[in-house]
Amino acid sequence: MKLISHFGYITQVVVLFALLLTPSMTVFADETTFQKVCSSCHSGGIKGWLSGAPNVKKGEEWTKYHQRHNKKEMMAIVMNGLNGHKIKGGCKSCSDDEIKGALKYIFSNTKVHNKELE
Repeated sequence: MKLISHFGYITQVVVLFALLLTPSMTVFADETTFQKVCSSCHSGGIKGWLSGAPNVKKGEEWTKYHQRHNKKEMMAIVMNGLNGHKIKGGCKSCSDDEIKGALKYIFSNTKVHNKELE
């Protein structure tokens, strides 16, 4: 009987730990995708400067994009490409969810609420 109660307790602890860890893992995954796919243009540097891509560290550079396009339109641009922006940032192996996560990361770092993409 004690074995069953200990097993139940251990299961509860594992489930609680997984629930607490999952959101931070998602945020980490979103940032990882951003770093892998988007950062070469959207973190400054020569490639970003040459392309005119807004820097994720400078939210004010994103203002004009947020004024012209809502979040769904920006997602469509990223997913389908437009005016020199490669489809999915050029990542052929990335899933739609990974790209959506990277865009959520961008929105959260440029002070744009991303509820529409959830």
